Amino acid sequence: MSDQDQAEFEEILIIELDERVEELEEQISRSKKEPDNVNLKSDLLRTLHSIKGLFSLAGYPNISTTAHHFESIVVEGELSKNEQFLPMLTAFSDELDSLSSALKSSRTPDLGRFDHLTQQLASIDEFLINLGNQMNVTVFFNPSCTITSARSLVLIERIKQHAKITSYDPPLSDIREGLLTFKELVLGVTTQEDETTIRNLCIRVADVENVEIEKFMEIKADEGISAVTSDQLNIRVKLEDLDAIIQLLGDLVVYGQFIRETGGQDTYSRYSRENLLNFERTISNIQDLVIRMRLVPLESVLNRFPRMIRSISTEEGKLVDIIMSGKNIGVDRSIIEQLVDPLTHIMRNAVSHGIELPDERKALGKDKSGLILLSVSQEKSEIIIEIRDDGRGINYDLVKQKAAEKGYIEDDAELTTDEVHDILLNYEVSTQDQTSEISGRGVGLSSIKKSIDGIGGSIEIESEPNSFTTIKLILPLSVAISKILLLTIKDHQFAIPMGNIQQILSVPQDKFISSSSGVSLLIDKEPVPIINLRERFQFESLSEANSEQSSEVERAKEIVVLWQNRGQSLGFIVDDLLGEREVVIKPIHDFLRQIGAFSSATVLEGGQVVLIIDPTNFLEVSA
Repeated sequence: MSDQDQAEFEEILIIELDERVEELEEQISRSKKEPDNVNLKSDLLRTLHSIKGLFSLAGYPNISTTAHHFESIVVEGELSKNEQFLPMLTAFSDELDSLSSALKSSRTPDLGRFDHLTQQLASIDEFLINLGNQMNVTVFFNPSCTITSARSLVLIERIKQHAKITSYDPPLSDIREGLLTFKELVLGVTTQEDETTIRNLCIRVADVENVEIEKFMEIKADEGISAVTSDQLNIRVKLEDLDAIIQLLGDLVVYGQFIRETGGQDTYSRYSRENLLNFERTISNIQDLVIRMRLVPLESVLNRFPRMIRSISTEEGKLVDIIMSGKNIGVDRSIIEQLVDPLTHIMRNAVSHGIELPDERKALGKDKSGLILLSVSQEKSEIIIEIRDDGRGINYDLVKQKAAEKGYIEDDAELTTDEVHDILLNYEVSTQDQTSEISGRGVGLSSIKKSIDGIGGSIEIESEPNSFTTIKLILPLSVAISKILLLTIKDHQFAIPMGNIQQILSVPQDKFISSSSGVSLLIDKEPVPIINLRERFQFESLSEANSEQSSEVERAKEIVVLWQNRGQSLGFIVDDLLGEREVVIKPIHDFLRQIGAFSSATVLEGGQVVLIIDPTNFLEVSA
């Protein structure tokens, strides 16, 4: 195998390994709550079977063997009676995670730990007794045979090569002495082999006339694992390749429109027009398909949290349960990658600074075990992730005190809860006297908000002291898809991202306030800077504005799009509104970025390219 092939193989191995570890963590968490769930056991078997096959193929036989032992234990079906099983499975998951970290950093993994784990499994007799199909095997010898003890010893050795013998009748010691005369041998057998195999092993021994097998437990090692058929086959595609396809499809739309406009509607036959329409429709459908291919279930991120919470709560002497829902909802892969750190920080805060110690909770009349609820839902093109803990809540008075100490507010300032939340989200305010690896709510939320803003999302907070804290993340379904407000300025179409638009106003001319610093408008008694996009884009010169009296009459009222972000507001004067759209975002050339007005572009259904305005570029100018 070439170095390049080896690198690609290791990359695939790491991806597969991380997915299997996430599955194990989720299944371990479920096993604690529903150990007798048949579906759960099937899922666990499937994961263990995948791990066994993965490492057998990758050349790690010791890991494959360990996975096989766990798989055999699961098929026994009495996990609730084996108190050592879940801790050992958790240790196995931790070792696999450590292996993944070693492979990612090109370190030599410590595979001896898996051998040690396998030895631990082998030392648990109560597990080994039940490794497979359990049956009583009764062997009938020829009545004229005088050496049944010798024949029995031969038979026993053959069976031991394929099964574990758990009982003997007559006793093994008596058979070895050869002093007994018996015509029937009864063996208790546990094996992964089927009934026919065991019967054939016995029949092949001389003087054996008949074999009767009574099965009292039959479990197939591959239960719940079906072969992968062609319609279930998955392949891996690089995210950048999907991005490139989206961009190429966008180019095709533009070229299609160019062909339409170059030829002219009248020059095309009806057949040609229909074909061109079908071409455009097909490209649109392919765009939708590729965007769906970018979506990844959120469970790829969320499955890591049960183990993290278990670790933190154990370290801090707390009891914490976590319940998650909606993990199968798909989100753009690029968004998932940027969600890891914010969600990890929120979850750590919930355990470390939200959930109280058991004695504190008992004194407050709460259950000793704290609870974290993590729910995911989808509303149109938005994903809602809500994290709620039933801990001590936000100490609003203490937040205001800390904010005043840092000079963010006046000492006697009267703030609403929403204003306190704004402080937490926009300033580094910590209510913790001692900082540690796990940040306090104040510092954490300000950095979290920055990350969420970066992917076009927003954060909402709700809290009640000594009761709960809820943090809600509102995210776009895909960064490749954006919701925009389509508008016109002097017959030219532009767009503004919908995320931070507060309202649309129709404002009489006499309501605008002109000053040396520019034009503003009073909104809730606060002056908001107004940007006239006709003038800013130089679609209307001052002389044209003065000479076209009729135009001013027609615009007795101006349409103002009110935009707000991080407490800063702007109003944009536009000519007309064409409604909301969900569009595919395309990057723009550097020379357009240097203009300082646009962030990206999109291609509409008809092939028209529309520039998307970046309101943040106007903030400094309007200040």
